Amino acid sequence: MKKLHARCLLVCSAIFLIAGGAAAEERQQDHDELRALLRTATEAMNSKNFDALTPLFHGKCSITTVDQKLFTNVADFKTYCEGLSKGDKAVVKSIVFKPEADALTEFVGDNIGLSHGVSTDAYTFPDGDVRTMTSRWTATVIKDNGKWKILNLHIGTNFLDNPVVAALKGYVYKAGLGGGAGGLIVGFAVAWFLKSKRRAV
Repeated sequence: MKKLHARCLLVCSAIFLIAGGAAAEERQQDHDELRALLRTATEAMNSKNFDALTPLFHGKCSITTVDQKLFTNVADFKTYCEGLSKGDKAVVKSIVFKPEADALTEFVGDNIGLSHGVSTDAYTFPDGDVRTMTSRWTATVIKDNGKWKILNLHIGTNFLDNPVVAALKGYVYKAGLGGGAGGLIVGFAVAWFLKSKRRAV
């Protein structure tokens, strides 16, 4: 009887070990897929291939950018990203993102995971000035039809000690001086024109 009991314990232990090994292997595969997801998203942003972001996000997603703008679909987020470096209102020439995770994704269910980390990003401005800013990011990922996708992404930074904001303030200051100088030039030109007209009369 004791031998039978011992054999049952051994069999049960073996089953638990096999099951645990299979679960660990499955989670390892999930971690590998999530690392690939981060790499693909980073490459898409750095190469400005914003169309490549669409399959990486869940259909019902939310994205909060570093300037605290909220987007609930990838199309609007794409328009926002393109507007940063294109058109008359472009504020940067390019941004190179370097996100890194603090730790492995924490799974709170079979198909839900929580990730967080930091990103050291280089902002190049139209005049060639380059500023580096560190931000923190948190993400909720979901396994949808067998593929991991981003459900929620939130990015934040220290607005009290922010080199990019400082650079933008500098450009606004320069723009203000430029506008003032331009106003003076226009004023002198108008004054000269009126004075010349009086002499002609």
